[in-house]
Amino acid sequence: MYGRRTMSTSASTVRQAEPVRILPRPVPHEASGIRRILVCVDRSPFSEACLPYAVAISRSLGSEITLLHVMQPPHEHSGLHSTDVLDWEISSQEANAYLERLQREGTAASGRRVDTRLEQGHPAERITSVAREIGADITVLGSHGERGVTAWTMGSTALQVLAVTRGSVLVVRSSPETPIDVSPKRVLVPLDGSLRSESVLPTAVRIAGDHGAELLLVFVALEPVPTAVLRAPEDLGVARELAARVERGGARYLEGLRSQLEREGASVRTIVLRSADEKQALLELSQKEHCDLIVLSAHGSTCNPALTSGSVTAHLLTHSTIPLLVVQDLRDAELREQDGDQRNQSAPPLRASFPEDI
Repeated sequence: MYGRRTMSTSASTVRQAEPVRILPRPVPHEASGIRRILVCVDRSPFSEACLPYAVAISRSLGSEITLLHVMQPPHEHSGLHSTDVLDWEISSQEANAYLERLQREGTAASGRRVDTRLEQGHPAERITSVAREIGADITVLGSHGERGVTAWTMGSTALQVLAVTRGSVLVVRSSPETPIDVSPKRVLVPLDGSLRSESVLPTAVRIAGDHGAELLLVFVALEPVPTAVLRAPEDLGVARELAARVERGGARYLEGLRSQLEREGASVRTIVLRSADEKQALLELSQKEHCDLIVLSAHGSTCNPALTSGSVTAHLLTHSTIPLLVVQDLRDAELREQDGDQRNQSAPPLRASFPEDI
């Protein structure tokens, strides 16, 4: 498709170019305002695993917690065929008692009062509605609900909420055994060199510091794969040399961040991977390193504001077996504008605060 001379000239230009010294930009210091955490529970032990994780984040960031349980109308509940008012009243009382128990447990664990909400309707619709109503900064969801873990990677309610939510989310892998206390010891933070991916650092640093955890900063350099388009040996050589340059640049980039964060007292380790499959590489690394939490931004360098999350984040949300905190990097105002008018929208600013001289 391209003449050999053109490719050769481009390669020569790259080799002769003077190296550019890129100074590391300052790490953001202020965590995005996470003031209210909405925890969704459905009276199953699978969903109760969400509360200890919410408490752990609440203690680190000083956030308030609201517990939400949604009762489906009798005619929508698969196990309830009678619309008897007495039966419905009994179910409501049981749901209230359930929330009160979790409220006591959450208040004792977090050291601050936990609010409760009992709603009726379709779970995904009510969850997103209540999140908007109370201004939830994070919505905490179990990967599976009362039906338990199935062959699907996530339950239907979680998938429906993730498809429409415009805020930050914490997805906890459901388990019949509820942890008494959660204290992450290794927090994985995938970075791609963009300000968007870096916007989670203040939140990740606060959580890691509060629990004495190690921050694991990761950059993945994409390995070129031979195809019908990229097949000539000289073309593959240029592509692989570029990947090697990106890999070396990623190492310098992470080292700069590590130095800054360590000066502020954080425990940081960096890893640079080279893989043709960025998503799978991150999943495998999180398992290999025995990470307790993954923190990443909803979008990366190629941000499309029309989507609730980018492709890497979406993949990790549905496939990670490790709790995943996705911090939304788009402001509410820009999200509303994007929902109403998708024309001529530029990438909106970040929620995290950065120094003026960047």
